[in-house]
Amino acid sequence: AFSVVSKLLSQRKLDLLEELVSAEVLQVLKEKISLLPDSYRDALAADIDAIMYTTEGDVRIYYDDDGRKFVSILMRFWYLNGADLPDEVPGETKVFQIMFGDESTKEKRHLLTANYEFQREFTEGAKPDWTITRIEHPRLLE
Repeated sequence: AFSVVSKLLSQRKLDLLEELVSAEVLQVLKEKISLLPDSYRDALAADIDAIMYTTEGDVRIYYDDDGRKFVSILMRFWYLNGADLPDEVPGETKVFQIMFGDESTKEKRHLLTANYEFQREFTEGAKPDWTITRIEHPRLLE
């Protein structure tokens, strides 16, 4: 889901996110994405093969005022991206230069982070669909 959503964000195909992302988050994304330079927008995309590490940040089970049961999982992702970002982009973990072949084929990759929160209702009879309720790409989507 992270890879698919991050690519759709990068491509500005926000209408395709309506079934995956909460309406509140989608509205904020529409505002932020429209202001991003192309290089930052390109940096949002995470190919599934470029995801280096994932970990859960927080797992919560809670009930709303009507007694409905929800589960929320915050996932953290670290991914490599070859977008043409300036070297002074704050918040990057590390800039890698990967060599393929000889010196003339050097390719620069950025190790970037993203936080996505997934939520699902577990009340009996509720649809078994997960919704993304938070999307953060630090220093890119601020």
